[in-house]
Amino acid sequence: MVPAPSKSPLPESTRVAQIDKVCAGFVAPGKSNRDIYRALLECVLPSGAGIPGPIVTADDMRNAVHAIKPGYKDVFRRVRELQGEEGVTGLIKIGSKYQLIHLAVGAKREPRKAISATKAREIALEQGSRCTVCGEPIEIEGERIEVDHRVPRRRGGTSHKTNLQVLCRQCNNRKSTQCSNCSLNCHTCGWAFPEQYRPIKLRPDIVLRLNTLARETNQVVDDMTSKMVDRVLRDHEQGKYGLL
Repeated sequence: MVPAPSKSPLPESTRVAQIDKVCAGFVAPGKSNRDIYRALLECVLPSGAGIPGPIVTADDMRNAVHAIKPGYKDVFRRVRELQGEEGVTGLIKIGSKYQLIHLAVGAKREPRKAISATKAREIALEQGSRCTVCGEPIEIEGERIEVDHRVPRRRGGTSHKTNLQVLCRQCNNRKSTQCSNCSLNCHTCGWAFPEQYRPIKLRPDIVLRLNTLARETNQVVDDMTSKMVDRVLRDHEQGKYGLL
């Protein structure tokens, strides 16, 4: 349940002091990122607000950063770092909106190290220069390649090549949204390992027939379909069928 924003504003001196305290502990090495983190904190805990803070939109967050860095494109990567590397776990995402529910700082992680352009290009070539999720071609010359951690770093994922994949910008953004606050097993996720767990698309007429059969036999359509597919696969694996 989303907490209601506080109706008791913090004294301005207290608000500034609390933000100063969080900012003093930033582990990010670059001043540029630290300035962005502060702008984001000022956005979710503005003057006249209390804690829990107001619910702000993605555009509010983007505008707060653009006020100090016009046109900056990686706003929400910095948001994820603030939540992760910097340990600001009280900054939560609610759909496409954000809220600061507390300012306690949790354990920090080693700052993210950029994947070199050479390594990114190497990974892209090994993956056929295509987005591993949607299959769209990836431009590897003259463009920044989007390298994704299959298992997110906040879930224990490493920067070893086996945990990296190249995605198009759209799929990278979608995966980030799906991963936010997710607690499911990354190792059976179609976003993390699409080569093994790519979502299967069935023709609409087959979906209709499956749902009709499930209703007629009083079964859960997902369970029924899994049993049917498992039976066919087992028969195939035992040599009862040729190529399907």
